Amino acid sequence: MRSAENGSRQAIKLACLVSLVLAASCAVVEPPPGGPVDTTPPTLALMSPDSGAVGVGELKTIRLTFSEKMDRTSAVSWLFFFPDQRIRQTKWRGATEAEVILEYPLTPDTVIVVEVASGMRDAHKVKGRQSRRFPISTGDSIPSGTIGGVLIMADSAVTNGVVELYDVPPDTIEYFQQPLLRRTTTDKTGAFRFDWLPTPGGPWLLRAYTDPDNNLRPGDKDAQRLLPDTLSLTADTSSVSTGVTTLYAWNTPGRILVGPFETPLHGEKVMAWTMAMAEEDTGWVPAPEDGSTNPIFDLDPMDGGVIGEVKPGRNRIVFFVDVDGDSTFSGVPDTLLVFVPDSLRASVADTVEIQNWFLEPWLMVEGVEVLPGMDTDFEVPALAHSITPWTPPEPEPAVPDSLDEDGTASADSVFVPEEDK
Repeated sequence: MRSAENGSRQAIKLACLVSLVLAASCAVVEPPPGGPVDTTPPTLALMSPDSGAVGVGELKTIRLTFSEKMDRTSAVSWLFFFPDQRIRQTKWRGATEAEVILEYPLTPDTVIVVEVASGMRDAHKVKGRQSRRFPISTGDSIPSGTIGGVLIMADSAVTNGVVELYDVPPDTIEYFQQPLLRRTTTDKTGAFRFDWLPTPGGPWLLRAYTDPDNNLRPGDKDAQRLLPDTLSLTADTSSVSTGVTTLYAWNTPGRILVGPFETPLHGEKVMAWTMAMAEEDTGWVPAPEDGSTNPIFDLDPMDGGVIGEVKPGRNRIVFFVDVDGDSTFSGVPDTLLVFVPDSLRASVADTVEIQNWFLEPWLMVEGVEVLPGMDTDFEVPALAHSITPWTPPEPEPAVPDSLDEDGTASADSVFVPEEDK
């Protein structure tokens, strides 16, 4: 009997010990399903044909192998060719190898730059860190011409910059209406470089812009500019540097550099101001301007001058002759405008004290494009200044010093001669 009781007690103790062990094991925190969060961007591990391959023939298939499992989307969204090639189909072999089939074979005797954009994503939706480019050739060689430079903005390196290469266009079209020849990106120092360019080659234009969202397209508010010089490579000069180029925020004011011009009234000061033109612009109605809304700048007919603080985009410029010397665009009596045509004068008798008024002689030019932070050269056209009749506003009525109870004004004192009392 005692032996049975001892056995029961041991069984109870064993059960309690097992319960404690199970409870302890339940309290252990396990990692979440799938393991740690993936933050490593995918990379291209292998390409066929390999980077730098020549004599690839009339190729229609490109194979890409990645460092990890990928988001198996169409290559149209992350694979680009220069010159452009149309992608017909993307076949995934598992999750790490993509077979990209082109619509047409590659052009003979041509260097093709294959760009794997940073928009490609792995299976956990982590994007590539930066775009990469690789050359292949259907000819027997890859040229060695290069163009390089550095982008800065506010004295700091542009680490998210994109630079595009275009042919210099004919006068009938804009440069960006042509095919994009090449594209490259900046590194952490702001440096960029185009490789595998033909020598001789060019002339070319470069457009640079910041790309904070990594979509390889300039947004409306991304800093951007066209580099000022055309670039060419020769047999003797296979490498060119653009030096340091500054980008400016989209809303940075620019300047208009006015060249020498003819003035309708020699000896008088000429001034000007600018007004931004809205997309749906309704024009400008001539009216006095005192500079409180748009700063007014002095100009010298002999040397020209600078109009500063100009909003980026399309602008109108108003030039005027400051006849009365008050540094504002104002109305003046016709006695100051001795050159006003008789057709604009009213016949007023000498005994009439009322004078005819006109706005100071003015000239307007519309559609002057100013880039953010940049200088724009401008030549004043040889056009006649306008003479616009002006009616001055009525003066404000004088406020009397005091009012009687009935609301009429009363004098402080009235003098009555002694003989009239």
